[in-house]
Amino acid sequence: MSKEDTKFLKGIAIILLLYHHDPFYSDYGFFLQSGARVCVWLFIFISAYGFTLQMKEGYEKKPVRFVIKRILLLYAQMWFFYLFNLTMSIIWDPGLIGYFKSSVFNLPIDMLGLYNLFGKPEIASYWYLNFLIVVIAVFPLLYYLAKWTSWFSIPIVILVTQLCPYKMTFVHGGQLNYYLLMVMVGILFAQYNVIDRLKKIRQNKDFLIVTLSTVLISVLLVVRYILLPFIEEKWYLGIGPVSTVIALNIIILVCFYRKEGKINVVMKKLGDHSGNIFYIHWFFYNYLRIVLKINNGILCFLLCMAYCLLISWFVEFVKKKTGYNERVRKGLKLMLRE
Repeated sequence: MSKEDTKFLKGIAIILLLYHHDPFYSDYGFFLQSGARVCVWLFIFISAYGFTLQMKEGYEKKPVRFVIKRILLLYAQMWFFYLFNLTMSIIWDPGLIGYFKSSVFNLPIDMLGLYNLFGKPEIASYWYLNFLIVVIAVFPLLYYLAKWTSWFSIPIVILVTQLCPYKMTFVHGGQLNYYLLMVMVGILFAQYNVIDRLKKIRQNKDFLIVTLSTVLISVLLVVRYILLPFIEEKWYLGIGPVSTVIALNIIILVCFYRKEGKINVVMKKLGDHSGNIFYIHWFFYNYLRIVLKINNGILCFLLCMAYCLLISWFVEFVKKKTGYNERVRKGLKLMLRE
């Protein structure tokens, strides 16, 4: 899977994310909007795939260094937007100052995205940040498991997560179990170069592949919607594998049929800004809904995307002018002695 494919997939994922979080379900229907949550599985696959390549290229024997570097890079990207969210949240609700004053630990816990682990409320961070930190922390173990047991690692992870009495749960995100399957799939796809292998055996079956994938995605969206209220806790029957298969179909279609053109350019640009958009989109949705009183889903979606891109472009411009990214890379090399 190429970097171009990855950017395109990030573009799709961020569109689905904004669509999923649009506060006006009635404009689209809850069915499709609920299914758009598959964006989480797309992001997870992309992260796991990339982490695996990094482990293979130089961190296989340095797992602790990998964990430290990935977490610090994550914080280096998000702190601009955390300060923005924090400032806007306090302006919105001045009472939050009292919450942060009540304990010297409240601000750093929220800033580091660890509020879920300490049972604190979500203020200016997001559950996915907490989730990603956990995934990074255990990623070397999952990587070694996949390396030593190959595809058997999937049933092993399913068995262990179901037998384990402790179910880590994230506010707004659900159980960690929902997503571990996709982490393992992302590792295995990178480990065995599955996408490129599939391309070689594709031959002249394009129409069949597109048709079957489209039908399968549609059927699974219906299945996911029907099962969601009844078996959400039993992830192996519903959320986890169904969303994983939907996401994999989207990934394969993109990797097989992505072509150069205007759509490709737009999706890759969105992919470049997807992380930044993720951090600030909730604020703008609330601003559009509560302050500007916009109650049209399509308009809300478009304005939220526009505002997020504007802030993201500004931040990236500042980073470029100050050499921020290069300074971070040099600082990490010095710290980790690479």
